[in-house]
Amino acid sequence: MPIEKMTPAPFSEAPVRPRDAATVVVMRDSAQGPELYLVKRSREVDFMAGAHVFPGGRFDPSDASMEACAVRETFEEAGLTLDPAALVPWVRWVTPVISPRRFDARFFLARMPAGQTPVVDGREAIEGLWITPREALERWLANEMMLPPATARSIDVLAAHRDVDEALQTAARRAPPVLMPVVWNSDGRAFISLPGDPHHPDPDTLGGSIFRIQLEEGRYRPVPAG
Repeated sequence: MPIEKMTPAPFSEAPVRPRDAATVVVMRDSAQGPELYLVKRSREVDFMAGAHVFPGGRFDPSDASMEACAVRETFEEAGLTLDPAALVPWVRWVTPVISPRRFDARFFLARMPAGQTPVVDGREAIEGLWITPREALERWLANEMMLPPATARSIDVLAAHRDVDEALQTAARRAPPVLMPVVWNSDGRAFISLPGDPHHPDPDTLGGSIFRIQLEEGRYRPVPAG
């Protein structure tokens, strides 16, 4: 089923300070390998409307820590109660400097708690699904799902893990890298370069195979980096 186009926000002239945010990649094992829990954002929200993302949101002054923010947002959007101590810091995605709305989003990995069932809030998140990384990427390429660049790259990286334990152990072995995409234009086409792309100043420290994404007709698509 075709999806609606994602319309990018206009760029600002001066960089704005990114707002702190937290995101949780909730995972569970299956016969096909690890599955990820994605929520579809409502068309009524003002950021990434209609996209499939991991549960998460902005840091609130009442949050005692980024882990507390991650736990609160996951409960509000997906109805899951997580143990903050069980969250494994994985990566920090920072919105490009040319964006008018910027976030410094801490991504955490977490195993699905036993005995719980995720339920979306019906407001910010209107749909939830368990999906393998491979299927999510296939649906993205078939225009059946919208994935923001950071979400697509994260799913791409997780596709290499055999199970949840391997993903958690890999994340726990190193400090979370800080990644900020670079946006540029060539011959009227807009591109987003990620670390590992020759157009990006930083080397790849996360893994995966998606290093460049093109924004075309309101849709994000991976393209070869070279």
